[in-house]
Amino acid sequence: MCLWFRPEGAIASNRSRSNRTPYPLFASIPLSILIFFVVTSISPSSAESRIHGIQAQHARSASPFVGSAMAVLATLEQASVLPPEGTKEADRVIRSVIQFQSAFSKSTDASVQGFLRDALTNKYGEEATPLLERFRANGWTAEILEALADADQRTSAEELERLATGLGQFNLSVDDFERFMQLVREGRSALTARGQRFEEVYDHHRKAMPGAAGR
Repeated sequence: MCLWFRPEGAIASNRSRSNRTPYPLFASIPLSILIFFVVTSISPSSAESRIHGIQAQHARSASPFVGSAMAVLATLEQASVLPPEGTKEADRVIRSVIQFQSAFSKSTDASVQGFLRDALTNKYGEEATPLLERFRANGWTAEILEALADADQRTSAEELERLATGLGQFNLSVDDFERFMQLVREGRSALTARGQRFEEVYDHHRKAMPGAAGR
């Protein structure tokens, strides 16, 4: 499965791009399929409810989460940190972007939600509450991604293991989380080296994706 695409109007870099072909198209996955993945990963559910999840009303309600997941992939692609398209590593990234969005926005596990709240409070203080509400309503934001990435970096392995049960409910592991957060940090560093800000690049792509009007 490949999902890479060419972000329209990508923010220009101050440096020349590498020899890697920029922004290979990821039109090979239709939006409807991505919607299906997002809808069915919102919470652990039975096979029957997953089938019903692809009905039109659910797809519409999930569109902000679809757009947010697509914007994350576009941002990481612009940073040139994504694995080659069509590889198992690429599939793992797609899965992580979608599933962790669901885990942190929908999970009722105390450890998962506590980790998220602490990550936001440590980085943004009093702005943590509105940022969390926005995330739960519309999906990923640059602030959420950066707060989680920073929290992962300063948290011990023993403390991170407390997330295992909650993440497991979404078919995720602590190792999956650490790999995803490392990719976010690598993307942020690569963009910074080009004179770009992760938040600005993400917001630029997010505006072009489904569900942007409700943000």
